Amino acid sequence: MSNLRAKISYVKGLAEGMDLQESKEKKLLMEIIDVLDLMTEEIEELEATTEEIQDYVESIDEDLGELEEDYYDYEDEDDEYDDDYCDECDEEDDYDYDFDDEDFIEVECPNCHETVYIDEDLVDDSGKAECPNCNVSINIEKD
Repeated sequence: MSNLRAKISYVKGLAEGMDLQESKEKKLLMEIIDVLDLMTEEIEELEATTEEIQDYVESIDEDLGELEEDYYDYEDEDDEYDDDYCDECDEEDDYDYDFDDEDFIEVECPNCHETVYIDEDLVDDSGKAECPNCNVSINIEKD
C-alpha cells in the first residue's frame, strides 16, 4: 500500500510542478488527486481491519480446535474416524444392532405395521409405549 501512496504523492508533485494557472483544469486535476488520496486512506483502513479480522478468526479457529480435541479426545486429525470399528459385523449389515443382547421388546405397530424394537424401560406402567416410526401409542404385553 505504501507503493500506491508514493505514486499518488508523485502525481500530486507533478501536478503542482506543471505551473498551471488557476484554471478549471488545475482544479479538476487537484480534486482527482485528492479523491485518489482519500481512496488510498480507505483502502489502508480496510486492510488494517481485514488483518484484525483474520487474526481474530485464527484465534477462534485455534480455540475451536482445542475444544474439539478436549470434547472428542482426538489425538490426531487423521485418526478422527476409525474405519475398523465394526470388524465383527457382516459386510452386508454393518450397522445392524443385535437386539437380543439388550432388554428390547419386538412389536409390530398396529398403525404403520413396521416391526419395532422398544426398550423395556420405555414402556409405562399401563403397558404402553410410543412407536418410533409413527409416534402412535402401542399396547405392549410384557412376558
